[in-house]
Amino acid sequence: MHVLSSHRRLIYTSLRGAADQMKADRNSREIGARLPCREHPALCLSLFAFMFIPAVAAEVALGRWLTQFMPHPGLVAILCFAPVMAILFIIGMLIGATIWLLVMKRFVHENVLATFFLGGPRVPVFSNLCSKIFAWSYGQKRRKTEV
Repeated sequence: MHVLSSHRRLIYTSLRGAADQMKADRNSREIGARLPCREHPALCLSLFAFMFIPAVAAEVALGRWLTQFMPHPGLVAILCFAPVMAILFIIGMLIGATIWLLVMKRFVHENVLATFFLGGPRVPVFSNLCSKIFAWSYGQKRRKTEV
């Protein structure tokens, strides 16, 4: 009986620690996290629109072409084209984000746009790619940009 109660106590304390961590993450604004969507919601919505419109349009175009090419695809054809559809969606989103950056850099200060492309959680491949897109759009000015 004593082993069972200590096991329950251990589970309770680990769940309690996880709950406390989730509360800290939820209140990350207080500890200095800079989330660009909280500071600039209109820019965030326009970025989402610019990212998803080309991606969805490319998916629809490829889907219509594939329907003409193969009206009744089998399981193998579906499994072969599923990665192509996912990759096309990601490429469409990157193209949309690049177009958004090129349009918005005329209207919005460079440091504000840098928070969208250079700040936030760092994902190894995409963060590096976003940094390169931002540097390409601003030329050699990237070193002066503060996040």
